[in-house]
Amino acid sequence: MKKKIVIFMLLAMCILSLSACGKSSINLSDYLIEERVSLYTAHDDLYNVDLSFGNREVDYNFDGVIGEMTPFAVLTISRIDNEPLANDTYSYFVKVNDQSYNGFLEKSNNENSYTTDLEISTTPDAVINVQISFTGYTFVSDMTNTSSEFQIDSQSALSIANSELQEEVKNLSADQNNKFEVVMKLMKDYSSADLKNYYWYISVISTDGDILGILIDANTGDIIAKKV
Repeated sequence: MKKKIVIFMLLAMCILSLSACGKSSINLSDYLIEERVSLYTAHDDLYNVDLSFGNREVDYNFDGVIGEMTPFAVLTISRIDNEPLANDTYSYFVKVNDQSYNGFLEKSNNENSYTTDLEISTTPDAVINVQISFTGYTFVSDMTNTSSEFQIDSQSALSIANSELQEEVKNLSADQNNKFEVVMKLMKDYSSADLKNYYWYISVISTDGDILGILIDANTGDIIAKKV
């Protein structure tokens, strides 16, 4: 009888062990459909110009299926005072090392900037020059790799999010029919006087419409906000 009890206890321990294994951690990087990894900036007395680089899904849509990724960049011009830009035609010329790109910017959704997507990648030591022209004004400047000064890079930010959102993500994935994808963006605090406050924003978006999010200070790693 005692032998049967011992065997039963061993079986119970094995079952518990297997259950624990079934709850292994989820790596958010495996579910990325868009990530920003670096940021180049330039400014004068009136305007800011940002050029952010990253990777995103070729067929970009929230369907719970992670597809092929491709490098991309986003070029944006805005006013220093964050007032809306005048309605105008904004042409750009960007040189990344020996490669040149040109075209026109479009008004962004927030109305305060003009922007465009570029199919280009870069390296941390890239030499970048930008020129943006519109009625009566031409912005010309070399760009600085601002993200190289961050204490928290994109991978570190993703690790923080991975830890902080782990339980909530596991709850999302408990329903096998509820798929999710991850988007990581870089945000600037336009209200700060020196415009040097940057944040990583990582969101987890499920096919059921649930959204988890975390905002991380790129200079300190502090969690500024969390949506669960």
